[in-house]
Amino acid sequence: MTDDTTQDPGEQPRPRDGSAGDGRLRLRWGITAFLAVVAVVAAVVLVLEVTVLRPRSEEVSSAQQSRSAVTRAAERFAVQVNNYDVSSVDDYQAGISPLLSPKFKGEFDKAMTDIVQSVKQAKMTSKGEVLTSAVASLDPDSAQVLVVSDANVKTVFDTRARHFRWEVSLVKIDGKWLVDNFTPVA
Repeated sequence: MTDDTTQDPGEQPRPRDGSAGDGRLRLRWGITAFLAVVAVVAAVVLVLEVTVLRPRSEEVSSAQQSRSAVTRAAERFAVQVNNYDVSSVDDYQAGISPLLSPKFKGEFDKAMTDIVQSVKQAKMTSKGEVLTSAVASLDPDSAQVLVVSDANVKTVFDTRARHFRWEVSLVKIDGKWLVDNFTPVA
């Protein structure tokens, strides 16, 4: 029997038993096995992300939002307390009251009598700003925030720079952070 195919003299004859096809088949099976392993690893990573990492991420995000909320409430209070002038001292209390817890509002209202009298007598004006703040403690319904603020206070007598370092205590009532007390920090 004659073979009509021409063969390059340097080329090895191809075996007719299918061994070249077997190599390709093994390569395909190897690639398929590799892709299957990659798919299993991807599935495990996805399950890990959904069951472990995502809830932790949401927890961290919630904690950051709470920290931001208490910091904003404490800073807003510090600014309100340190910004007033003799012409608007009657509005001063109305601006601060919504920031206070019911318990602290009673105490603050009592102190306001003396504050208003002093502001009127000295024709006082104060402009304050928060320099920095930090959450000292936080739980779901209470927090402590350290606030550093300065104020420039002008009176008929002089002008003074005032430096305040407060620990502001907050409570969460009906989803809103309210100031429950503040005390000077040495």
